Amino acid sequence: MKTRRYGIPTLFLPVALILPTLILSASMASASINIAPPSLDDPYHLGKVTYHRKLACGTCLLSETTLDAAKASDFIEKLNTDQQLMTLLTEKERSAVTFYLEEYFGPR
Repeated sequence: MKTRRYGIPTLFLPVALILPTLILSASMASASINIAPPSLDDPYHLGKVTYHRKLACGTCLLSETTLDAAKASDFIEKLNTDQQLMTLLTEKERSAVTFYLEEYFGPR
């Protein structure tokens, strides 16, 4: 007795066995990326943290002020001349806040 082979049943068995394996392995092969938190050695991050914690908090100097590009450049000039700001912030913090504001309000 002769058996006839048709294309569909011959193709169906490997597909039926391989396809679920591919789907399961693809769902298990997900990667996770751990991004380290920003360092305080990064001047942008230090400037941002210093600005929001020491200058723009609810009870701080700039709590009522909304900075735009013009006000930010005036404030950057005041950072190294205003005695109150010079006693409030260290040299490193002042330069970091300057860097942060220049990057934030600078051209994109």
